[in-house]
Amino acid sequence: MSLRPLSIVLLASVSFAASKAFPRFSASSGMCGANPNCVSTLDQRQGRHMEAWRYYDTRAEALARLEKMLRHTLGVTIYPGGVDYVHAEFKTTFLRFTHDVEFFLPIDQPVIHFRSSSRIGIWDLGRNHRRMVRLGERWLEEQPKQKAPGFKFPAPPDGT
Repeated sequence: MSLRPLSIVLLASVSFAASKAFPRFSASSGMCGANPNCVSTLDQRQGRHMEAWRYYDTRAEALARLEKMLRHTLGVTIYPGGVDYVHAEFKTTFLRFTHDVEFFLPIDQPVIHFRSSSRIGIWDLGRNHRRMVRLGERWLEEQPKQKAPGFKFPAPPDGT
């Protein structure tokens, strides 16, 4: 009895399973490529680029706050990836499309980089961009209320 056909089947199934996994965020995977329904902090092209989110506490505290914020978001499944990475899957409410969002906190910068992309289709009607704007606004609201180094709070409107 030859094991050759069995090994080919096993090898094919392992490579298929690996190809379905979402790639870990890096400078190259953080780019949108030809995907028109993607936004990223690392892709500098117009219509694809968004600003990274800044944090003023430790990376561990920022990661914990990010995961907490995502847990309180409707239609999201979170896949933590260690001390510097989170992968989140967002399901749209209408047709249940899946959008992948990767978050990366580099060790040398107090920022959160992200990439948000639809899994299928060529146009998402701006859904990824709007989601990341909304999440970015929530991120700013949930920042610790302490004064960050080099940050000047705006003067109150009445001048006091």
